[in-house]
Amino acid sequence: CEDCVFGYDFFKFAPTTYSPVDNLPVPSDYILGPGDKVTVNLYGNTTQQIQSFITREGNFFLPPLGPLGLSGLTFLEARKLVSDRVESEMLGTKASVTLSDIRSINVYLLGEVYQPGKYTMSGLTTVSNALVVSGGVNQNGSLRNISIKRNNEIVSTYDFYEFLLKGSLENDVKLQDGDVVFVPFIGSTSRVGGSFKRPAIYEVLEGESIRDIINLA
Repeated sequence: CEDCVFGYDFFKFAPTTYSPVDNLPVPSDYILGPGDKVTVNLYGNTTQQIQSFITREGNFFLPPLGPLGLSGLTFLEARKLVSDRVESEMLGTKASVTLSDIRSINVYLLGEVYQPGKYTMSGLTTVSNALVVSGGVNQNGSLRNISIKRNNEIVSTYDFYEFLLKGSLENDVKLQDGDVVFVPFIGSTSRVGGSFKRPAIYEVLEGESIRDIINLA
């Protein structure tokens, strides 16, 4: 459709139901928080399995050692902390750490989305997942200048074209509890017609050249 803005059709054919993404492998940079269920397996001189949720105070209770502050740590940092404490305080014993359950987070989708509001979703949710949940960007919204705000500061900007045109998930930010995904009005556009693979209207970012626009099409 040469008279359509490229990218909006993606959301028309997206699934109407949303499946949580909590069955994915937990990345090492996942930030732990209250509600995550941690499993610690002790082996060696002591053999024991301990499962518990991180409390609202941010602690995980490991009976042989007491409470450990895990909230705010990455999964990699938490694994190292638990392993180091066990090995130093329980001679002859080692520990392996896994996440049994992922907590839910609340994310706000605002601006030019079809269904703005607060959404509860998996702690592994990314910006693209959240956009699908909200019905996507409406006909007035930007696909290339989506802001992710955390603690009232913009922490990242998401360009949906990176995914649509290149299949890249590099800038698909993992969301945290309380994040705001804000879709502003669309900015500049450029029409590409003729014998191109994808003749359409494309959203153009500030500073992009004619060659950049041709490469999009």
